[in-house]
Amino acid sequence: MIKPLKQALISVLSLFPARLPALSILMYHSVSDSDAFFAVAPKKFEQQMKFIRDAGFDCVFASEIPERMHNGKLARTVCVTFDDGYEDVYTNAFPVLKSLGIKATVFLITNQIGGSYTNSEGRTFQLLRREQIEEMRASGLVEFMPHGHTHRKLHGLAPHEQEKEITLSRDTIRNLTGSVPQIFAYPRGRTTPAIAELLKRLGFSLALGVIPGLVRRTSDLYNLPRNAVDAQVDFREFKFKLSGAVEWYEAIARRIK
Repeated sequence: MIKPLKQALISVLSLFPARLPALSILMYHSVSDSDAFFAVAPKKFEQQMKFIRDAGFDCVFASEIPERMHNGKLARTVCVTFDDGYEDVYTNAFPVLKSLGIKATVFLITNQIGGSYTNSEGRTFQLLRREQIEEMRASGLVEFMPHGHTHRKLHGLAPHEQEKEITLSRDTIRNLTGSVPQIFAYPRGRTTPAIAELLKRLGFSLALGVIPGLVRRTSDLYNLPRNAVDAQVDFREFKFKLSGAVEWYEAIARRIK
């Protein structure tokens, strides 16, 4: 959908009451002043987190979602997630999370902890170091889960390579945290039914994708929707992603395309 039409649709839907009837998983990457498309400026991030706190949303870890789906306690619930594990999550996001008491889940690229990652735009970001991960875990506000070992798109790999990527990532997280991770986030959001079955066989209870929407009791456990927050998301659109209107928007957008 072209941007003007998207903004017009958001404007119309924003006129309706902002109610969150289910769970919204927010997907962040970098919290920095970088001009990368997936970077959210620190001031914008703080404004967004303050809105979550002041609106009284119930914040949960990704690891708490299975139980919430089981008991149906999903309304007015938010899960803040970060993909890749950039160092600026520690330097810029973590102080905000601590000051506001907001939980977050970080999905790590596990073969480069303490190293760097170059994104599709050719921009290089430093990744979290082990001591930073340990400090965030000790706060009780941040948990860490696997995001693939080398961040390769799993759907393009042979089955034995898929399993290697997932198990190496899982085992690295287990060694870092002392517990076996139950949640996986697909590198670049790409998956297949066969990959979902592999995750199930390897003991994962949930996997997160990148399709926008809200999590309900009937959602696909191995491709849960997430709502991306990036440099182009203004404050009005951010609030929109924390309401049932995000589902209306997706339904209309699919019909227009």
